Amino acid sequence: MWLAFQSEVISMSMFGLYFVRSLMHEAGWPRKQGLLRAEVFDTLIADQAVEQMIDWAAALGAGRPRSALEALGEMFRDRDWTKEGAPNIAMFIAEAQKSWRQDTSVPHEIIKPAFQLAKTFGKSISVKDFMDKRLSMAFEQHVLEALLWGLSNPRRFEQWYTASANKMLADLRKMQAAGLAVEEMPSFAEFLQQSEEILRAYETTVGGFAPVPSKLLSDALALGVDIQG
Repeated sequence: MWLAFQSEVISMSMFGLYFVRSLMHEAGWPRKQGLLRAEVFDTLIADQAVEQMIDWAAALGAGRPRSALEALGEMFRDRDWTKEGAPNIAMFIAEAQKSWRQDTSVPHEIIKPAFQLAKTFGKSISVKDFMDKRLSMAFEQHVLEALLWGLSNPRRFEQWYTASANKMLADLRKMQAAGLAVEEMPSFAEFLQQSEEILRAYETTVGGFAPVPSKLLSDALALGVDIQG
């Protein structure tokens, strides 16, 4: 049922779990179902939340690179960046690119979730299974890759988001004309701001992030990342 992830790669940050749970709670989950009234999450909605999680992390990498580096530093908070064997984002990106789809600009299609909850668990997943460490590690792996993809492809991300917003605006007018109450996507700047606010909300829950390691900053600069963003 579970895919194997290298637990030594990421520390116990839980950006992904925090994001997905927050979206699920906004949608009114978990809910009690069945004869035993057990609390469960709807897996189809959870899978959609995972896709939004990937898009969110890619947005941070593409449009808020300094914040993305803070998140990466938090993920590897337990590692010594001053010693040999410290995390190497250039190596991570080179390795991750082998599995990234190149025929699309949609972040959650480029970084395809390792498995779909609906296919793995059926229509619902218990709160206990949802909180399993292996699942949160899977989420975190996706966040890591999405951050790296965003850092590597800022223009590609902006082009995708802008094209998606424009298409939705055209569809929106048709739906509104038909009497449907549908809201348009936020602007690119608004989406980046919202993404930043989610990161800061998580930071508040964990009591603050450590300073970005000097090696991480220098590695990002070597890759051409605008760390002032």
